[in-house]
Amino acid sequence: MFKTIKSKMIIMQTLMIFSILGILFVAFSAFSEEYYFNRKMHVIKKAFNYLTEQDIRHISYKDKGIMSFEEQKLRFIICDENFELIHVTTKKQKNKKVLNAKIKNQVIDKMDRYKLNELKMRNGPGKISGRAIISQDGHQYYVYIYELKTNMKIHFSYYTLFFGMVIIVVAIVGIIVSIIISNMICKPIKQIEANTREAVNNNYNINISEEQEFLELSGLAESINKMMVKIREQIESLEEEIQRKTNAENLRRQFVNNVSHEMKTPLAIISNQVEMLEILQDENKKKEYYQSIIEETEHMSQMINDMIIIYSIQNDEENLKVSYSDIIELVEFTCRDYDKLLEINNIAIHEDYPKECFAQVNEKFFTQAVSNYITNAIKHCKDNGNIFVRLLSFEDNIRVEVENDGTPIDVRKKDNIWDMFYQGNDGNLNGQKGSGLGLHLVKSIVEMHNGKYGFENKENGVVFYIELPKVQKTDSQG
Repeated sequence: MFKTIKSKMIIMQTLMIFSILGILFVAFSAFSEEYYFNRKMHVIKKAFNYLTEQDIRHISYKDKGIMSFEEQKLRFIICDENFELIHVTTKKQKNKKVLNAKIKNQVIDKMDRYKLNELKMRNGPGKISGRAIISQDGHQYYVYIYELKTNMKIHFSYYTLFFGMVIIVVAIVGIIVSIIISNMICKPIKQIEANTREAVNNNYNINISEEQEFLELSGLAESINKMMVKIREQIESLEEEIQRKTNAENLRRQFVNNVSHEMKTPLAIISNQVEMLEILQDENKKKEYYQSIIEETEHMSQMINDMIIIYSIQNDEENLKVSYSDIIELVEFTCRDYDKLLEINNIAIHEDYPKECFAQVNEKFFTQAVSNYITNAIKHCKDNGNIFVRLLSFEDNIRVEVENDGTPIDVRKKDNIWDMFYQGNDGNLNGQKGSGLGLHLVKSIVEMHNGKYGFENKENGVVFYIELPKVQKTDSQG
C-alpha cells in the first residue's frame, strides 16, 4: 500500500502538516502567555498615559476613556493625597468600609511601590499591575491599575482550546487537500501507465497525449512517445530482417529444387547420347550427338548462370553498383553480339538511337536484360522478319524497346511470362533453346534499378520495354 506515489505523497504531506501545526502549537504554548502579559502591560501603560492627560479631580464613573480600558478587563483605584477615593472599578456598589480597606491595602500599605509621575509595573503571581503618583496643580493623586490573572488565564485557556481546535480542523482540511492534490498528480501518471500497458498489448502502436497538466508529465509523455517510435522502428526492422531471412531460406530451397529439377532433362539427354556414342559406328551420327551434347552443356551453363544471378539479386547478395553510363553505347554493343545469329535466321535488325542518352546503371546487369529481350525477340520472330531496337529519351526517363515481327502474346499470359521457368508452348525457336529464365531475369534486374518493364502487343508483333530514370550529363562526368 505504501509503495505507491499517491500513498507516500499523502503520508509525507500529512507529516509535514502535523509537524508545522505541532511547532505552531508548541510555540503558542511557550510564548503566547508571556506575549499576552506583555500586551496587557502595554495597555496598562496606555491607561496611565491617558490619566496623566486628564483632570483627575473631575474624573467620573462615566468617563469614556476609563470605561474603554475597563472593558479590556483593567481595574482602577484612584485617590487623592488625603487618600480620599476618586474612582474605583467595581461591578457592584460596595460600602465605604470595604472601599477604605482597598485603599489601605493597595495604596497606604504599599507606598514604597509608588513613584512620582512614573508607572512602576509588576507581574505578580495573581495579577499584573502598575502604580504611580500623578502630580497636577500642586496636588498628588495615587493611581493603581491592575488586572487579575485569574480572568486572564480563563480567557487564555479559551484561546488555547480554540487554537487547538483550529489546529485539528486545519489538519483535517490539510489531509483532505493532500489527498485531492495527490489524486490530481497521480491520475495523469496512472493514465500514462495505462497507456503504456496498452501500448505493449498493441505492438507499441499508441500515442500518449503530451498536453498534460504538469510540465514534467508532458516531458515524460514526450519521452515515452519517442521511445515507442524507436521500439516500433526496431520491431519493424526485426520483422523485415526475419522476413528477409525467411525469403532467403525459401529462395535457397527454391533454387536447389529448381536446379535439381531443370537439370534432370538436359542431363538425361546427355547421358543417353553418351551411351549412344559407344555403340554408333556412323561418323555423321556421332558428330550430331557431339553437337547435341555441346548444345545441352551450353544450355545448362547458361541456365545455371541465370539462376545464380536471379538468386543473388533476390537474396540481396549482389550489391547494385551503378555508374554513369552511355546507354546508346551499351545497347549498340549488345546488338552487335547477335549479328551472326540474325544473319543465320535471315532476320533484319533496325536500330534507332537519339543523339545522347545517359543513366545510372549496372552495365553488366543492364546489358544482360537487353540481351535477354533480343534473344526472346529472335526466338519468336517469323521467318525473314524484322527486329526493331529503339532507344527513346524523355525528360525524366529513358525507354529501351525491342520489337519483333511475330505472333502477339495471349493477354491471358501477360503475368505468367515473367515467372521463373515459364516457357509456354515454345521450346526451341530459330535455333534458340529457352530456359524460362530470360524474362524473369529482366524483371529482377529492372526492379533492382527501380525501373519499369512490360510489353505491348502490336498488329504484327510484340514490343518489350524497359524504363529507367534519366540523368543529365555534366562536365565532371566527361
